[in-house]
Amino acid sequence: MKILFPLLFLLLLGFAPAVHAQAPTHIPLMNSTWKLVAERTYVKNANFKMVPSFPAKLKALHNKQVELPGYIIPIHAELEQDEFMLAVLPLDQCPYCGTGDIPTMIEVKMASTIRYTDKPVKIKGKLVLNETGDSRSEIFLVQAKQVK
Repeated sequence: MKILFPLLFLLLLGFAPAVHAQAPTHIPLMNSTWKLVAERTYVKNANFKMVPSFPAKLKALHNKQVELPGYIIPIHAELEQDEFMLAVLPLDQCPYCGTGDIPTMIEVKMASTIRYTDKPVKIKGKLVLNETGDSRSEIFLVQAKQVK
């Protein structure tokens, strides 16, 4: 019995480094624009409704062309997508599970369809900010095209 506890301790100690040395399961895609998007906060408007508030640097990009890398999060179950959410995490990494913040997603409206992939894509389009607090997305990329 006295030998069992030290052996068990050494066995558990041997597995500890393996738990912390896991490789990332996705390609990191955060760039300066995604970092600005992540700075979005919420404020209470005159009607006591919580509405999005965007940093000044992101507001400066409103109605301007931006290029964003990301993963396609489909809205419709189709292979060809013309409207989808773009996120910095892939679909198989459920943003509602585990710890940490839910990453911001941007609603993309393509000029023409693109084929769904679980690999990162690069999308260029006009960035539109929605500060109304209505039920639509808060950030859009419209008239978008895939960058090869």
